[in-house]
Amino acid sequence: MRKLLNRTLAILAAGLMLTACEKNSIPELADPLQDGALVKFFFHVDGAPRSNFYLNSEKVTGVSATTDGQVLGNAYGSVYPSNAYAILPAGSFTLSAIDTMAVGGSADVLATTEVTLENDKNYSVYLAGTTEDYETFMIEDKLPPADNSTIWWRFVNTMAEMPFNVDVYAVRGAIPATDTTPAQPAKAVLLGADIDFKGHGEYVQLEPGSYTFKVYPAGSGYDPLETEPYLSSTVVLASLGRVYTTQIRGTYSLEPNKSNIDYWRDR
Repeated sequence: MRKLLNRTLAILAAGLMLTACEKNSIPELADPLQDGALVKFFFHVDGAPRSNFYLNSEKVTGVSATTDGQVLGNAYGSVYPSNAYAILPAGSFTLSAIDTMAVGGSADVLATTEVTLENDKNYSVYLAGTTEDYETFMIEDKLPPADNSTIWWRFVNTMAEMPFNVDVYAVRGAIPATDTTPAQPAKAVLLGADIDFKGHGEYVQLEPGSYTFKVYPAGSGYDPLETEPYLSSTVVLASLGRVYTTQIRGTYSLEPNKSNIDYWRDR
């Protein structure tokens, strides 16, 4: 249903020129796309200028314009679109992240790469790295089959300059017994081992509950139930049938903060 709705309401720049009065928007298709790839865009460089992604010369991300018509871009930590995918044409393209607010009105290219998009496949595109060394990359989101009896979760590592790969767990605390249900011990579910920069795990099934997502230096002799992680985030999972991704982003530091880890709904 979401895919059908996205097709009907898709925002897309393919084959259209941006008008002067809507420099910051993406033209809406008069007719729904019959084919296309589904793509989500993430902006993960801490301190980067507000920017947008382009396929060849067409802008495929957008932010609401200011009242004076100033061209805006997406800030650090942004995702476009939120909790959905943009539908883009299939084919081979030059993918660029461009600072659309550059001084003097220029459009400075931050990073570029070549990509091939296939019909009916899902992708996540990232602006990653540092302000000294931007890069952009794409991964295919191999979403699991729709299943309203479970929750699916994945991990992606986009934190630049990490001196180690990471192991990642979803940890659910012990659940006490009730009058109708037995006690359940704490458990740790591995989301990925030895994941390097730009690497990711596969989607893993999780039961409903309160989870702490813990990130450790790979192979460091830890106990995921007890050892303090390098970085963590707690999320309560209640909605069955959902698919999510936890990501770490920004630049490595000895003392990361909560802005360095977040999660997004894929479906």
